[in-house]
Amino acid sequence: MSEKLKVYGLFTGGGGLDIGFKEAGFEIIGASDIWKESENTMNLNYPDIPFICKDITTLTSHDILESTNGVKPDVIIGGPPCQGFSVMGDKNSADPRNVLFEAYARLVDDLEPKCFVFENVKGIKSMFKGRYLNMVANSFSKIGYDIYLKVLNSKDYGVPQKRERVIIVGTKVNRLFKYPPPSNDSIGILKAKKNVQEAIGDLVKKDDKFPNHLALTHGEIVLKRYKLIPEGGKLPPPEELPIEIRRKNFGNTYVRLHRKELAPTMVPGNNAFPVHPTLDRSLTPREAARIQTFPDSHIFTGARKEQCILVGNAVPPLMGAHIARELKKHILDKEYIGSEKNLLLKRNSLIEKDVINKSKVNLASLIYSLEQGVLG
Repeated sequence: MSEKLKVYGLFTGGGGLDIGFKEAGFEIIGASDIWKESENTMNLNYPDIPFICKDITTLTSHDILESTNGVKPDVIIGGPPCQGFSVMGDKNSADPRNVLFEAYARLVDDLEPKCFVFENVKGIKSMFKGRYLNMVANSFSKIGYDIYLKVLNSKDYGVPQKRERVIIVGTKVNRLFKYPPPSNDSIGILKAKKNVQEAIGDLVKKDDKFPNHLALTHGEIVLKRYKLIPEGGKLPPPEELPIEIRRKNFGNTYVRLHRKELAPTMVPGNNAFPVHPTLDRSLTPREAARIQTFPDSHIFTGARKEQCILVGNAVPPLMGAHIARELKKHILDKEYIGSEKNLLLKRNSLIEKDVINKSKVNLASLIYSLEQGVLG
Protein backbone atom coordinates (compact mmCIF):
# COMPACT_ATOMS: atom_id res chain seq x y z
CA MET A 1 0.00 0.00 0.00
CA SER A 2 2.70 2.48 -1.06
CA GLU A 3 0.36 4.61 -3.19
CA LYS A 4 -0.04 8.10 -1.74
CA LEU A 5 -3.68 9.07 -1.62
CA LYS A 6 -4.62 12.71 -2.06
CA VAL A 7 -6.82 14.61 0.38
CA TYR A 8 -8.53 18.01 0.28
CA GLY A 9 -9.63 19.78 3.46
CA LEU A 10 -12.81 21.83 3.88
CA PHE A 11 -13.59 23.86 7.02
CA THR A 12 -9.90 23.45 7.83
CA GLY A 13 -9.73 25.67 10.93
CA GLY A 14 -6.57 24.91 12.88
CA GLY A 15 -5.76 21.95 10.64
CA GLY A 16 -6.16 19.06 13.10
CA LEU A 17 -7.79 16.63 10.68
CA ASP A 18 -5.44 17.69 7.88
CA ILE A 19 -2.35 17.01 10.00
CA GLY A 20 -3.74 13.63 11.00
CA PHE A 21 -4.20 12.59 7.39
CA LYS A 22 -0.75 13.89 6.44
CA GLU A 23 0.94 11.91 9.22
CA ALA A 24 -0.99 8.79 8.17
CA GLY A 25 0.58 9.02 4.73
CA PHE A 26 -1.86 11.09 2.69
CA GLU A 27 -0.83 13.99 0.48
CA ILE A 28 -2.68 17.23 1.26
CA ILE A 29 -3.35 18.86 -2.12
CA GLY A 30 -5.25 21.85 -0.76
CA ALA A 31 -7.45 23.27 1.95
CA SER A 32 -10.15 25.88 2.43
CA ASP A 33 -11.88 27.90 5.15
CA ILE A 34 -13.71 31.21 5.33
CA TRP A 35 -11.62 32.36 8.31
CA LYS A 36 -8.51 34.41 7.58
CA GLU A 37 -6.70 33.10 10.67
CA SER A 38 -7.13 29.55 9.39
CA GLU A 39 -5.48 30.62 6.14
CA ASN A 40 -2.66 32.37 8.03
CA THR A 41 -2.03 29.31 10.20
CA MET A 42 -2.00 26.86 7.30
CA ASN A 43 0.15 29.12 5.13
CA LEU A 44 2.67 29.46 7.96
CA ASN A 45 2.89 25.71 8.55
CA TYR A 46 2.35 24.46 5.00
CA PRO A 47 3.42 27.24 2.62
CA ASP A 48 3.44 24.90 -0.39
CA ILE A 49 -0.18 23.76 0.04
CA PRO A 50 -2.69 25.98 -1.80
CA PHE A 51 -5.32 27.49 0.48
CA ILE A 52 -8.59 29.09 -0.61
CA CYS A 53 -10.02 31.59 1.88
CA LYS A 54 -13.64 31.69 0.79
CA ASP A 55 -17.20 31.05 1.93
CA ILE A 56 -17.97 27.42 1.04
CA THR A 57 -21.40 28.42 -0.28
CA THR A 58 -19.61 30.29 -3.09
CA LEU A 59 -16.65 27.89 -3.42
CA THR A 60 -16.78 25.83 -6.61
CA SER A 61 -15.08 22.67 -7.79
CA HIS A 62 -13.50 24.84 -10.51
CA ASP A 63 -11.88 26.99 -7.77
CA ILE A 64 -10.49 23.89 -6.12
CA LEU A 65 -9.21 22.23 -9.30
CA GLU A 66 -7.64 25.49 -10.45
CA SER A 67 -5.70 25.64 -7.16
CA THR A 68 -4.61 21.99 -7.39
CA ASN A 69 -3.62 22.18 -11.08
CA GLY A 70 -6.45 19.86 -12.01
CA VAL A 71 -5.62 17.15 -9.46
CA LYS A 72 -8.75 15.63 -7.89
CA PRO A 73 -8.76 14.42 -4.27
CA ASP A 74 -9.23 10.77 -3.35
CA VAL A 75 -10.69 11.91 -0.04
CA ILE A 76 -12.43 15.10 1.13
CA ILE A 77 -12.32 15.85 4.86
CA GLY A 78 -13.82 18.41 7.21
CA GLY A 79 -16.80 19.25 9.37
CA PRO A 80 -19.04 22.34 9.15
CA PRO A 81 -18.93 24.70 12.15
CA CYS A 82 -20.80 23.06 14.99
CA GLN A 83 -21.89 26.10 16.99
CA GLY A 84 -25.39 25.92 15.56
CA PHE A 85 -26.05 22.58 17.23
CA SER A 86 -23.42 22.01 19.89
CA VAL A 87 -24.53 20.34 23.12
CA MET A 88 -22.82 23.22 24.93
CA GLY A 89 -24.99 25.83 23.25
CA ASP A 90 -28.51 26.45 22.07
CA LYS A 91 -29.66 24.48 19.04
CA ASN A 92 -30.42 27.38 16.76
CA SER A 93 -32.59 26.36 13.79
CA ALA A 94 -32.02 29.76 12.16
CA ASP A 95 -28.22 29.46 12.27
CA PRO A 96 -27.05 29.52 8.61
CA ARG A 97 -24.12 27.29 9.57
CA ASN A 98 -26.62 24.44 9.93
CA VAL A 99 -27.06 24.15 6.14
CA LEU A 100 -23.40 24.38 5.18
CA PHE A 101 -23.43 20.63 4.65
CA GLU A 102 -25.38 21.28 1.42
CA ALA A 103 -22.39 23.14 -0.02
CA TYR A 104 -20.12 20.35 1.26
CA ALA A 105 -22.31 17.74 -0.48
CA ARG A 106 -22.28 19.77 -3.70
CA LEU A 107 -18.48 19.81 -3.77
CA VAL A 108 -18.30 16.09 -2.99
CA ASP A 109 -20.74 15.45 -5.85
CA ASP A 110 -18.71 17.58 -8.26
CA LEU A 111 -15.26 16.25 -7.31
CA GLU A 112 -16.30 12.59 -6.86
CA PRO A 113 -13.73 11.49 -4.26
CA LYS A 114 -13.57 7.82 -3.34
CA CYS A 115 -14.45 8.74 0.26
CA PHE A 116 -15.21 11.66 2.51
CA VAL A 117 -14.93 12.18 6.28
CA PHE A 118 -17.52 14.48 7.87
CA GLU A 119 -16.80 15.31 11.52
CA ASN A 120 -19.14 16.99 13.95
CA VAL A 121 -20.34 17.24 17.53
CA LYS A 122 -22.66 14.67 19.11
CA GLY A 123 -25.47 17.22 18.98
CA ILE A 124 -25.89 16.51 15.27
CA LYS A 125 -27.50 13.17 16.15
CA SER A 126 -30.44 14.69 17.99
CA MET A 127 -30.75 18.01 16.21
CA PHE A 128 -34.41 18.63 15.25
CA LYS A 129 -35.29 15.12 16.52
CA GLY A 130 -32.89 13.52 14.07
CA ARG A 131 -34.25 15.18 10.95
CA TYR A 132 -31.05 17.13 10.33
CA LEU A 133 -28.93 13.99 10.30
CA ASN A 134 -31.46 12.36 7.98
CA MET A 135 -30.96 15.23 5.55
CA VAL A 136 -27.19 14.90 5.75
CA ALA A 137 -27.25 11.13 5.22
CA ASN A 138 -29.78 11.33 2.38
CA SER A 139 -27.83 14.09 0.63
CA PHE A 140 -24.70 11.96 0.44
CA SER A 141 -26.45 8.65 -0.24
CA LYS A 142 -28.27 9.96 -3.28
CA ILE A 143 -24.95 10.97 -4.89
CA GLY A 144 -23.64 7.43 -4.57
CA TYR A 145 -22.02 7.01 -1.15
CA ASP A 146 -22.49 4.34 1.50
CA ILE A 147 -22.85 6.23 4.78
CA TYR A 148 -21.27 5.07 8.04
CA LEU A 149 -21.72 6.79 11.39
CA LYS A 150 -20.11 6.32 14.78
CA VAL A 151 -19.36 8.43 17.84
CA LEU A 152 -15.63 8.23 18.53
CA ASN A 153 -13.92 9.33 21.75
CA SER A 154 -10.43 10.76 21.36
CA LYS A 155 -9.31 9.07 24.59
CA ASP A 156 -9.47 5.74 22.76
CA TYR A 157 -6.78 6.85 20.31
CA GLY A 158 -3.88 8.01 22.48
CA VAL A 159 -5.26 11.52 23.06
CA PRO A 160 -5.14 12.59 26.76
CA GLN A 161 -8.61 14.10 26.50
CA LYS A 162 -12.23 12.95 26.66
CA ARG A 163 -13.73 14.33 23.47
CA GLU A 164 -16.64 12.67 21.71
CA ARG A 165 -17.34 13.47 18.08
CA VAL A 166 -19.63 12.05 15.41
CA ILE A 167 -17.56 10.77 12.50
CA ILE A 168 -19.49 10.17 9.30
CA VAL A 169 -17.63 8.31 6.58
CA GLY A 170 -18.96 8.14 3.05
CA THR A 171 -17.46 5.71 0.56
CA LYS A 172 -17.85 4.68 -3.07
CA VAL A 173 -15.39 1.81 -2.61
CA ASN A 174 -17.16 -1.49 -3.14
CA ARG A 175 -16.30 -3.02 0.21
CA LEU A 176 -17.44 -2.45 3.75
CA PHE A 177 -15.70 0.05 6.02
CA LYS A 178 -15.02 -0.29 9.72
CA TYR A 179 -13.97 2.34 12.22
CA PRO A 180 -10.48 2.11 13.75
CA PRO A 181 -10.31 0.01 16.91
CA PRO A 182 -9.04 1.68 20.10
CA SER A 183 -5.27 2.11 19.94
CA ASN A 184 -2.51 3.93 21.80
CA ASP A 185 -0.24 3.95 18.75
CA SER A 186 1.66 7.08 17.90
CA ILE A 187 1.49 7.90 14.18
CA GLY A 188 4.26 9.86 12.48
CA ILE A 189 5.15 12.90 14.60
CA LEU A 190 1.87 12.63 16.54
CA LYS A 191 2.68 11.09 19.91
CA ALA A 192 0.22 9.28 22.15
CA LYS A 193 0.03 10.50 25.77
CA LYS A 194 -1.47 8.74 28.79
CA ASN A 195 -2.49 11.76 30.84
CA VAL A 196 -2.28 15.52 31.28
CA GLN A 197 1.14 15.40 32.97
CA GLU A 198 2.71 13.52 30.07
CA ALA A 199 1.28 16.04 27.66
CA ILE A 200 2.08 19.36 29.34
CA GLY A 201 4.25 18.74 32.42
CA ASP A 202 7.46 20.13 30.89
CA LEU A 203 5.77 23.38 29.81
CA VAL A 204 5.74 24.63 33.42
CA LYS A 205 9.40 25.52 32.86
CA LYS A 206 8.76 27.36 29.57
CA ASP A 207 8.02 31.06 29.21
CA ASP A 208 5.99 32.98 26.66
CA LYS A 209 8.82 32.79 24.15
CA PHE A 210 7.75 29.19 23.54
CA PRO A 211 5.32 29.21 20.56
CA ASN A 212 1.69 29.88 21.57
CA HIS A 213 2.54 29.49 25.28
CA LEU A 214 0.68 32.67 26.23
CA ALA A 215 -0.75 32.78 29.73
CA LEU A 216 -3.94 34.76 30.26
CA THR A 217 -3.70 37.59 32.79
CA HIS A 218 -6.47 36.96 35.31
CA GLY A 219 -8.10 39.50 37.59
CA GLU A 220 -7.92 39.26 41.36
CA ILE A 221 -11.44 37.81 41.75
CA VAL A 222 -10.76 35.08 39.17
CA LEU A 223 -7.50 34.17 40.92
CA LYS A 224 -9.32 33.87 44.25
CA ARG A 225 -11.77 31.47 42.63
CA TYR A 226 -9.00 29.41 41.03
CA LYS A 227 -7.28 28.95 44.39
CA LEU A 228 -10.41 27.22 45.70
CA ILE A 229 -10.48 24.59 42.95
CA PRO A 230 -8.76 21.30 43.94
CA GLU A 231 -6.74 19.33 41.40
CA GLY A 232 -9.17 17.34 39.30
CA GLY A 233 -12.14 19.21 40.80
CA LYS A 234 -14.56 22.06 40.27
CA LEU A 235 -15.30 25.32 42.00
CA PRO A 236 -17.50 24.84 45.10
CA PRO A 237 -21.22 25.75 44.77
CA PRO A 238 -21.92 29.54 44.76
CA GLU A 239 -23.50 29.43 48.22
CA GLU A 240 -20.22 28.06 49.63
CA LEU A 241 -18.10 30.84 48.12
CA PRO A 242 -17.24 34.14 49.75
CA ILE A 243 -19.84 36.72 48.71
CA GLU A 244 -17.34 38.88 46.83
CA ILE A 245 -16.46 36.12 44.32
CA ARG A 246 -19.89 34.59 43.75
CA ARG A 247 -21.79 34.56 40.48
CA LYS A 248 -24.58 32.43 39.06
CA ASN A 249 -22.89 30.58 36.20
CA PHE A 250 -19.21 29.66 36.07
CA GLY A 251 -19.27 27.67 32.82
CA ASN A 252 -16.83 24.96 31.81
CA THR A 253 -13.60 26.85 32.47
CA TYR A 254 -13.74 26.65 36.28
CA VAL A 255 -12.47 23.07 36.25
CA ARG A 256 -8.93 22.18 37.28
CA LEU A 257 -7.20 19.38 35.41
CA HIS A 258 -5.58 16.44 37.22
CA ARG A 259 -2.03 15.54 36.26
CA LYS A 260 -2.62 11.78 36.28
CA GLU A 261 -5.98 11.83 34.51
CA LEU A 262 -7.39 12.69 31.11
CA ALA A 263 -8.48 16.24 30.35
CA PRO A 264 -12.10 17.13 29.60
CA THR A 265 -12.93 18.49 26.16
CA MET A 266 -10.82 21.50 25.26
CA VAL A 267 -13.41 24.23 24.62
CA PRO A 268 -12.16 27.84 24.37
CA GLY A 269 -14.82 29.44 26.56
CA ASN A 270 -14.46 33.21 26.78
CA ASN A 271 -10.79 33.09 25.73
CA ALA A 272 -10.00 30.62 28.51
CA PHE A 273 -9.43 26.87 28.72
CA PRO A 274 -9.75 24.81 31.94
CA VAL A 275 -7.43 25.53 34.85
CA HIS A 276 -3.86 24.21 34.96
CA PRO A 277 -3.34 21.26 37.36
CA THR A 278 -0.85 23.08 39.62
CA LEU A 279 -0.84 26.75 38.56
CA ASP A 280 -3.61 29.25 39.25
CA ARG A 281 -4.30 30.13 35.64
CA SER A 282 -6.11 28.70 32.65
CA LEU A 283 -4.20 26.64 30.13
CA THR A 284 -2.22 28.39 27.44
CA PRO A 285 -3.05 27.73 23.77
CA ARG A 286 0.08 25.58 23.55
CA GLU A 287 -0.89 23.48 26.56
CA ALA A 288 -4.33 22.94 25.07
CA ALA A 289 -2.70 22.11 21.73
CA ARG A 290 -0.49 19.50 23.45
CA ILE A 291 -3.59 17.92 25.00
CA GLN A 292 -5.14 17.89 21.53
CA THR A 293 -1.92 16.12 20.25
CA PHE A 294 -0.79 18.97 17.99
CA PRO A 295 2.99 18.86 17.55
CA ASP A 296 4.97 21.86 18.86
CA SER A 297 6.11 22.47 15.29
CA HIS A 298 2.55 23.47 14.35
CA ILE A 299 2.24 27.19 15.11
CA PHE A 300 -1.08 29.00 15.48
CA THR A 301 -1.34 32.58 14.26
CA GLY A 302 -3.37 35.53 15.47
CA ALA A 303 -4.07 36.99 18.89
CA ARG A 304 -4.41 34.68 21.88
CA LYS A 305 -8.21 34.49 21.45
CA GLU A 306 -7.87 33.32 17.85
CA GLN A 307 -5.23 30.78 18.86
CA CYS A 308 -7.62 29.35 21.47
CA ILE A 309 -10.38 28.97 18.88
CA LEU A 310 -8.05 27.35 16.34
CA VAL A 311 -6.91 24.84 18.96
CA GLY A 312 -10.19 24.20 20.75
CA ASN A 313 -12.38 23.64 17.68
CA ALA A 314 -9.96 21.24 16.00
CA VAL A 315 -10.17 17.49 15.61
CA PRO A 316 -7.35 15.98 17.69
CA PRO A 317 -4.70 15.22 15.06
CA LEU A 318 -3.85 11.78 16.45
CA MET A 319 -7.50 10.68 16.35
CA GLY A 320 -7.63 12.02 12.80
CA ALA A 321 -4.56 9.96 11.93
CA HIS A 322 -6.16 6.77 13.21
CA ILE A 323 -9.26 7.46 11.09
CA ALA A 324 -7.01 8.18 8.09
CA ARG A 325 -4.99 5.01 8.58
CA GLU A 326 -8.15 2.89 8.60
CA LEU A 327 -9.56 4.69 5.57
CA LYS A 328 -6.32 4.13 3.68
CA LYS A 329 -6.62 0.38 4.24
CA HIS A 330 -10.28 0.48 3.15
CA ILE A 331 -9.37 2.20 -0.12
CA LEU A 332 -6.16 0.37 -1.07
CA ASP A 333 -6.26 -3.09 0.51
CA LYS A 334 -8.34 -5.44 -1.65
CA GLU A 335 -8.29 -7.99 1.18
CA TYR A 336 -9.64 -5.46 3.68
CA ILE A 337 -12.52 -6.74 5.79
CA GLY A 338 -15.00 -4.13 6.95
CA SER A 339 -18.25 -4.41 8.88
CA GLU A 340 -21.92 -3.52 8.50
CA LYS A 341 -22.10 -2.61 12.19
CA ASN A 342 -21.99 1.16 11.70
CA LEU A 343 -23.52 1.31 8.22
CA LEU A 344 -26.24 3.94 8.49
CA LEU A 345 -27.43 4.10 4.90
CA LYS A 346 -26.54 2.32 1.66
CA ARG A 347 -25.84 4.37 -1.44
CA ASN A 348 -28.81 5.50 -3.51
CA SER A 349 -31.29 4.80 -0.71
CA LEU A 350 -33.09 7.18 1.62
CA ILE A 351 -34.18 7.46 5.22
CA GLU A 352 -37.87 8.40 5.03
CA LYS A 353 -38.17 12.06 5.98
CA ASP A 354 -41.14 11.49 8.31
CA VAL A 355 -40.06 8.19 9.84
CA ILE A 356 -39.10 9.79 13.16
CA ASN A 357 -42.25 11.87 13.46
CA LYS A 358 -44.50 8.95 12.57
CA SER A 359 -42.93 6.39 14.86
CA LYS A 360 -41.72 8.82 17.55
CA VAL A 361 -38.47 6.88 17.93
CA ASN A 362 -35.21 8.56 18.74
CA LEU A 363 -32.23 8.47 16.40
CA ALA A 364 -30.50 5.68 18.28
CA SER A 365 -33.58 3.48 17.75
CA LEU A 366 -33.69 4.48 14.10
CA ILE A 367 -30.06 3.53 13.54
CA TYR A 368 -30.54 0.25 15.37
CA SER A 369 -33.57 -0.53 13.22
CA LEU A 370 -31.64 0.23 10.06
CA GLU A 371 -28.80 -2.02 11.18
CA GLN A 372 -31.23 -4.85 11.90
CA GLY A 373 -33.00 -4.40 8.56
CA VAL A 374 -36.28 -3.42 10.20
CA LEU A 375 -36.65 -0.23 8.15
CA GLY A 376 -36.28 0.23 4.43
